[in-house]
Amino acid sequence: MDWLAWLSLAGVCALGAMSPGPSLLIVVRNASTGFAHGAACAIAHGAGIGGYALLTALGLSLVLTNSPVLFTGLQWGGALFLVYLGWKSIRAPAPKASDAATSETDVPRQSIAAAAAQGFGIALFNPKVALFFAALFSQFVGAEQATATKFAMAGVAAGIDTLWYLLVSAAIYFGRRRGMRPGRWSHRLQQLFGILLIALAGRLLWQI
Repeated sequence: MDWLAWLSLAGVCALGAMSPGPSLLIVVRNASTGFAHGAACAIAHGAGIGGYALLTALGLSLVLTNSPVLFTGLQWGGALFLVYLGWKSIRAPAPKASDAATSETDVPRQSIAAAAAQGFGIALFNPKVALFFAALFSQFVGAEQATATKFAMAGVAAGIDTLWYLLVSAAIYFGRRRGMRPGRWSHRLQQLFGILLIALAGRLLWQI
């Protein structure tokens, strides 16, 4: 993979992490309890994402080796799925102010271990995560790609996800008294995520 491919991969992983969804809600709720809770949730979520990413990269490599035709079909399907995700992100309605307020109030006290379990669980049991990485990595896995490269791809996904949610945890915990609400910027990030996903999918379809 050249530097442009790595940059594209990192950019989409970052926008995917920033896209609002159940993971953001879980991290926000735990960060509202305490920064340690939010950080534990973020790190565990990143570990779950990294595991999914690694299994996807290794599995796609096996498909490519044993059935190049099937892999080409997966590339087309993956690119079209990215277009679908992008369109849904663009068309998603803006969150209501009451939704953001609800997510940050009346948070029950729980242990840091429970916060970590929630972060890992929301990543592990979200089928959209597996579909996202299958669609994304099918555009970057090559026939002669080293195993170390696949581990690096998974590491990029896990690292970016962890770093983003650590930043979210810090922002929520230290800034909630000043009126910060994720809903104010999350919708715009989601729309940007959708536009860039469609642009990437178009470029990948042209290359295929």
